[in-house]
Amino acid sequence: MLEIHTQSECRWGLWRIDETWLELLGGLERRDAYQPFLESVSAGGRRTEWLAVRALLRVLLGYEPTVNYRPEGYPEVDGWHVSFSHTRHYAAAICSRDTVVGIDIERFRPRIIGLRDRFLDRDELALIGGPNTDDVRRLTVCWSAKEAAFKMLRLGSSDWLRGVRIVAYDPTSHQLTVHETLTPNTYTFKIDFSLASDYVLTWGRRG
Repeated sequence: MLEIHTQSECRWGLWRIDETWLELLGGLERRDAYQPFLESVSAGGRRTEWLAVRALLRVLLGYEPTVNYRPEGYPEVDGWHVSFSHTRHYAAAICSRDTVVGIDIERFRPRIIGLRDRFLDRDELALIGGPNTDDVRRLTVCWSAKEAAFKMLRLGSSDWLRGVRIVAYDPTSHQLTVHETLTPNTYTFKIDFSLASDYVLTWGRRG
């Protein structure tokens, strides 16, 4: 399953991974360039997700790009701002010529309830039901939105759990407002989200 969407200056896509890693590799052109990574990991699932991202980028960009990584850990493609994310059975990516972008995909897992107080303060929890909320879907939306926003900051390791805050949550428009205090710019982002039965996808652009 492949979904491609265009929004403002961005193009993003979602790939439902039904292929094996060997099937994905067979559909790509730069197979030799991918061998060092593939040989460095033994888990078939990780190989599959990694290759699905490359396959999705090929569809989004119209060619198979070289992906490099900055020391801070974020990906770079010549001429594009890109971001991607993957989890079991899914890969997501977003690209823009003009603006920094971020995307994240998370599966719904009950264990996020136990992490609630680590990544949301009382004001944030009040937006989604209060300090004792056990709404796995809304908690996961907030976690994922913070991940997508943090990717747009292009920082290395940092306390993003507290340095990136949810200041508005609108389930009707499927959008959150996220404010960060980790950079001198103190950006405020609009983060869109899409819900499925087993995952949430969040994405946004800077500026």
